[in-house]
Amino acid sequence: MEKNTKKIQQLEFEALTTIIQILEKNDLKYYLRGGSVMGAVKYEGFIPWDDDMDIALPREDYEKFINLFSSDWSDKFWMASYRKGDNIHAYFPRILVKEEYRKAQGLPTNNHLGFSIIDILPIDGVPSTSLGRKIFVMHVAMLRALGAVWTLDVKDTIMIHKPRRQRAIKFIKMLGVQRFYSQNDIYKKLEKVYSKKNTNSKWIGTITGSLFDKEIFPKEVFGEGVLKEFEGIKVRVPSQFDSYLKQLYGENYANEEPSDKKSHLEDKRLGEK
Repeated sequence: MEKNTKKIQQLEFEALTTIIQILEKNDLKYYLRGGSVMGAVKYEGFIPWDDDMDIALPREDYEKFINLFSSDWSDKFWMASYRKGDNIHAYFPRILVKEEYRKAQGLPTNNHLGFSIIDILPIDGVPSTSLGRKIFVMHVAMLRALGAVWTLDVKDTIMIHKPRRQRAIKFIKMLGVQRFYSQNDIYKKLEKVYSKKNTNSKWIGTITGSLFDKEIFPKEVFGEGVLKEFEGIKVRVPSQFDSYLKQLYGENYANEEPSDKKSHLEDKRLGEK
């Protein structure tokens, strides 16, 4: 597994550098997200056991990203998105290894589309008041649960919902409400909810991510971003990266390692994000 992880990280780094070059050429702002920020801050590179990456972009640049990367931009990597008609079972796009290259590298698949290596998430504005954010979060939670029903029976996908939420999703499926909508219908509704407020809002975040409402922050946490070392190159992370990481991973993130070291190869039942 360690050998595979190193090989995957090398592929991710190759894809990351290509993506950053394209983003910078087109003046698109990005930040590393989640565990990728942890890697940059704590390890100056990959978290040793991690085998996926995350990039977040402000909504306007996220939309441009999807347009740019919907074409054939690499001979090794490609972008899957529900907007292109890809059967991705995720609201946001993912960067995958092209099948010919995956096979040449001797890697297994980690989902039904092949081998996914980088998730691309939008940064959206959220309501400024505490009550507004609570209502917003409940609305998003309901829509995400409705969308996740369609993913329950999909093999080799990523289930990020906690056990209690998984039980709620299974109950919704048992009711049979999914007969009245498609998964893409839900993603389009989420699109409207997420993009209702722009990123000039006082509060912003990647609420479509795996940590859900923990991913909402005062705007200044992201700020303009700062550059950190990552495997020998400079990458952008949130300006207040310490506050960002403490909210996501706890006050002692810098001194502790998680007991559950996630691997997408070992845990393939991962679901709608």
